[in-house]
Amino acid sequence: MTAMLEWIRAELEFAAFFSYRIPGSSPSYALCAPIPSPAAVRLALVDAVIRHTGSVARGRDFFGLIKGARLELEPPPRLAAMRCFLKRLKPAKDRPASVLESTGTREYWLMDGPLVVWVNTSHPDQVSQAFRWLRRLGTTDSILTCRVDRGTPDLRLCSQVVVKIDATSDLAGRPLYTLHELGDDAQFDDVNPWSASPRKPFVRRIYALPLRRERAGENWVLYRREPFKT
Repeated sequence: MTAMLEWIRAELEFAAFFSYRIPGSSPSYALCAPIPSPAAVRLALVDAVIRHTGSVARGRDFFGLIKGARLELEPPPRLAAMRCFLKRLKPAKDRPASVLESTGTREYWLMDGPLVVWVNTSHPDQVSQAFRWLRRLGTTDSILTCRVDRGTPDLRLCSQVVVKIDATSDLAGRPLYTLHELGDDAQFDDVNPWSASPRKPFVRRIYALPLRRERAGENWVLYRREPFKT
């Protein structure tokens, strides 16, 4: 018997600014997307499972069930982006418990409400628990808390994969971002940083967001959410 699919609704509330560097952009001039990539969400959940349970095997099993689950991202009603030049402290890779100073341009997002992640899964209890364990997206930025419920997404409010845009399309004039998703043949060892797998697990896709620019200044932009027509 085929297991019934259910939609999990996870509200991600960030403690301060949200920052997710666009894949391929320079660390010294880091432009950021207002939503994380689907691959980043999936891997953050796998990481949360491993950290909470202390079991890599549990993380491997969870990777298998979350990799192919349908995932939708719904931005909040309003968002503001701010670009600034700053000095940051980051962990030193070759010196434990040490930090390095780095300077550069970074973009940060402030959200007027939660970022909602929808996951359609036949394992709702396991996915819900992983979201409750989730405390951050990425390595050190974007600390968060998460509330989990169930429901049905309004896909007009969620990001959409772009195939083609013309002048009359509803996607015209909306912000577009190139983000990572896991490939169909991606395996746990391909994303495990301690594995020697040479395979590349990610594919790049262009996403349109249900947003319209409302106002802008020299180093900031304010967006409002506007549903897609279809």
